[in-house]
Amino acid sequence: MSKKDDLFLIQIRLFRCAQEEWNLDAQKCSDIFNKYNVYDYIKTCYEFFHIQGDQANLDDIAKYLKAKGARL
Repeated sequence: MSKKDDLFLIQIRLFRCAQEEWNLDAQKCSDIFNKYNVYDYIKTCYEFFHIQGDQANLDDIAKYLKAKGARL
């Protein structure tokens, strides 16, 4: 699997984890991910995210969002 494919799968998996963890529908979660550039953040953190578990990555994303002023 290429890095690009792996990154895409991580982004999708974390999006779905965020929906479940934060009790959001797909549209609201998409709005947050797009507004705060979460997909770009995941790409930037890829080297760490692909070796950590989903919960650790989701916790990191939550901290990132809170630092940006997002309300989850």
